Amino acid sequence: MKKILFALLLMPLLTIGQTSSWRTNPPSPSRSIPSIQGQRSDISMWRNDGPREFNRPKQTKPGSNIIINNNPWLWNDWGWGWNRWNMWGAPTFGWNFWSPSFYWNDWGYRQPARIYVYDDGKRDTIRGKKPVISFGLQKSTDNQIGGFFTIGNKGYFITEYNFTPDKSTFYPYGRLDLIDFPLVNDLIKLNSFYVGLGKRVKRTGVHFMVGSINEIVRYRGKDADGYITFPKYSNRFTTVKVGALHDFKNMTIKVDYDPIQTNTTFGLGVNF
Repeated sequence: MKKILFALLLMPLLTIGQTSSWRTNPPSPSRSIPSIQGQRSDISMWRNDGPREFNRPKQTKPGSNIIINNNPWLWNDWGWGWNRWNMWGAPTFGWNFWSPSFYWNDWGYRQPARIYVYDDGKRDTIRGKKPVISFGLQKSTDNQIGGFFTIGNKGYFITEYNFTPDKSTFYPYGRLDLIDFPLVNDLIKLNSFYVGLGKRVKRTGVHFMVGSINEIVRYRGKDADGYITFPKYSNRFTTVKVGALHDFKNMTIKVDYDPIQTNTTFGLGVNF
């Protein structure tokens, strides 16, 4: 009887001892890989950092303190003959006063003149020979845009600058093995600078130019925010161009052909 009573008292204790400790102290759930809140699958992870910070190599030595002048144009007084009246036949001494005037030359360009009045009342008209200046904007058949400038009369100097516009986001430290977006065709950026000489016959000029081309080729990809570009290679070469211009009163039209780049440029400007 005692043994039966002892067994009845021991059974609840055995039942409690067989209950898993997980029920009183449940294990913590396993950690999952963190995700970036709000990151869309169609947006490149590159855009989480600024273009100049993405994949930037660590600096191992102090940078130089060299200041680069990004303005290559230094405009000076070139002395093109704006006010060279003594070389156009104007008197140096003996006159009382002069009055400004103008005339139209044989080609229809407006030119300056002065009417000198001497002490004895005699008048003398001096005709100036101001060089014709024109400048304007242009666009090429390979989508370069730029501007041109000319100065001179029968013989003239001509120069122009062109570049390829680019609206992509450029990552200077981007690498091909890090992309998380599909690639499309490469971006080819051209920066061209030409100088040359021309000859006018009445209001039509023909010119020849030599140019320097800086070609920059970049890998280009695309995500939902637009194009992403990063370096591929660059190249520099020399080219030539032949062209013509024609003046309609105060308007100038210009066309050029580059046989090396095989492109044609059309320009429209003003002259005075």
